[in-house]
Amino acid sequence: MSETLDMNQGSNGRPTFLTVLCILTFIGSGLGVLGGLLGMVGTSALGMFAPQGTMLVQILGLAASGLCLYGTLQMCGLKKQGFTLYLIGAVIGIVGPIISVLTIDSYITGMDKAVEITGVVIGIIINGAFILMYNANKKHLVN
Repeated sequence: MSETLDMNQGSNGRPTFLTVLCILTFIGSGLGVLGGLLGMVGTSALGMFAPQGTMLVQILGLAASGLCLYGTLQMCGLKKQGFTLYLIGAVIGIVGPIISVLTIDSYITGMDKAVEITGVVIGIIINGAFILMYNANKKHLVN
């Protein structure tokens, strides 16, 4: 008996590309959650020196990373609801930095406005790319 294994699909029924996306998102979102927690601790510890609105941006970032992480966990188990959770987290991850750039004065944070805008644009491109790649794999997800 000869069995052939599809090169695009692992033995658990999950496509290899979806597995790679999930692993990359676990790494990125895990670091995002860790960074969000550390940022909240730092912002609360140095509250008198932090600009107004910084805590809100930290909370939005933590919520975005947490939703992306949980949504990816669901998609790794081939659940379609994970895509919706990931999408909501990614949109929050796009909107949060835009709000930050528009509302927090860069002279307080010590960062050039062009550098901040470049970071936001790169974040939008990366989030958009991952949304498109997960959307391409949505056909493999079930209820």
